[in-house]
Amino acid sequence: DKDLGFGPCLSIEEYERKIHELYSKLPPEPSHEQDKSVRRQELELTIDHRLGRNFPHERREALWTIQEQVEQKRLLLLVRYLLKRIFPGSIATGAQRLAKGVVKEYAKVLNQREIESFFGEDEARRPALPIEPERVKGHFNSC
Repeated sequence: DKDLGFGPCLSIEEYERKIHELYSKLPPEPSHEQDKSVRRQELELTIDHRLGRNFPHERREALWTIQEQVEQKRLLLLVRYLLKRIFPGSIATGAQRLAKGVVKEYAKVLNQREIESFFGEDEARRPALPIEPERVKGHFNSC
């Protein structure tokens, strides 16, 4: 349906099965390296599912670099939330900024069609954390 030119995509069933396998192998308290490895593999599976299995290696690397930067910002947001009495502003505002920033950073690597395929059309237009159930529905479609 949305052929982006990167070969076949993982079906939703394949994607969910592989994600389940990935996390089921993870120990209850993973090391930093195990956690990083799983996040990388999850990104690879997400790319295979939403963009195509033949998505170029160098662009995958660029998305991984962005994802690592986003992870650091997410952790800072969590710390800020835990220390909210010291830092003004709400967690929702910070989360909204983070969601917008993620799409903006990914747009440096992906074109508009790829952004819409990766995040979903609605999310590409109005980035937000999928907190509400109706925002999550249909969010993870494959290409």
